[in-house]
Amino acid sequence: MPSNMPDARAVEEALRRAREMQGRSAHHAPPPPEKSTEESPQGNAETSTEIPKEFQAAPNRPLSPLDTLLKDKERTLLLALLLLLYNEGGSAELLFALFYLLI
Repeated sequence: MPSNMPDARAVEEALRRAREMQGRSAHHAPPPPEKSTEESPQGNAETSTEIPKEFQAAPNRPLSPLDTLLKDKERTLLLALLLLLYNEGGSAELLFALFYLLI
């Protein structure tokens, strides 16, 4: 009789996919606003093309899976509870409810 509980590989695959989707959404920045063509030449001379350091994007450093996991404490708690209940033989309904909360 097959078990209704997800195995550890399925949990890891789901976590990997969730991290991948979150990473993709975090890297998409909104496009810069368009400048109007009616600006005077004096205004263009005064504006600098150099971006201040405080507004420059930080270099894209890949976060380790542990850093990604511990970034959100609520998700970390839900994942810990999910793994604990899975190892203790918790009900499938409860496990799927916790998965739903992680989304």
